[in-house]
Amino acid sequence: MSSSVQVASSSINRTNLDERVCPKCHSSLDVVSSSIVCGHCGHSFLTIAGIPDLRLFPDRYLSMNAERAKADRLAAIAGDGDLSSLSSAYYAMTEDVDALRRRRFQAHILAAEDRGEALADRLQRDEHVLEVGCGTGGLLLAARRRGIRIQGVDIGLRWLVFGRKRLAEGSRTSLGDDQIPDDILTAANAEALPWPDSSFDCVVADSVLEHLEDPLASLAEWRRVVRPGGRLLLWSPNRFSLLSDPHVGLWGVGWLPRSLQATYVRSRRGCRWPVQLRSALEAARMIQSSGWTVHNVQAAPVPGPSRGRTLLRLYDRVRCLPILGETLREFGPLWQIVARREGRS
Repeated sequence: MSSSVQVASSSINRTNLDERVCPKCHSSLDVVSSSIVCGHCGHSFLTIAGIPDLRLFPDRYLSMNAERAKADRLAAIAGDGDLSSLSSAYYAMTEDVDALRRRRFQAHILAAEDRGEALADRLQRDEHVLEVGCGTGGLLLAARRRGIRIQGVDIGLRWLVFGRKRLAEGSRTSLGDDQIPDDILTAANAEALPWPDSSFDCVVADSVLEHLEDPLASLAEWRRVVRPGGRLLLWSPNRFSLLSDPHVGLWGVGWLPRSLQATYVRSRRGCRWPVQLRSALEAARMIQSSGWTVHNVQAAPVPGPSRGRTLLRLYDRVRCLPILGETLREFGPLWQIVARREGRS
């Protein structure tokens, strides 16, 4: 990864790096000219649109250069409107998303704060939290409102531009402060995080596990950066949900054999299907095998303003009951798993 990439990079200084380390060898980073460089292994990185890009490899949808260029374009127009207009501008420059999925994705962006509030209810005020797959920053803003120290990381550099926009808008309104901490947003891979061992009290990941190339390696990496006794909080769509899939709006995708899922989605929606949804118990076994101790597996609450409706209030009560709660865990829309890193090392 060379610093000669032909996109505009933002100015950086040593204090912007905070406690972050090289994601490849975990050695300290320094600033050399316009690059972030590891003095031990020599790997170099850039800051794009004001965000340190410490990824070792890109996501499956965009090359490193293409995403950096898109993030720069988004950052250049981010000050011209609100989050909704930025979302519209993004999908205007993203031609490979059909109208149905575009509407779903834009609604998801705008509803991220509701989901973030529901997740923030499960954090502790004295925790130092890392959100993996922080996306457009719904939880980051909700946690900051509660005075929780939180940092966010995502492989999608473009989504972090949205996250910075959300944080800036939220800081000017509810927080009364338009200063966003330099260390709050980082582009990096879930399997190679740029923090030393035992840096956090809690790792949170919402709708991330199903998108990972190597979920076992990622779970082991999350355990590395959590202190002994620290915890993991996961939410994810349920493979065996009785509702339609939240990504493409099709019912029954998860019920199909995995070998047929991509073909089915492609025939109905004309798009790729790299997602690997899991049931709560499938995910719990995977988490356990990566070194965590699973403490709780249950249906997750349904986030958002609609929680005030009678049916969803009932759902929120039932999900904690012994028998009915287990049924919701198996067939409800979302599951929640809490695990801990046991031991001293």
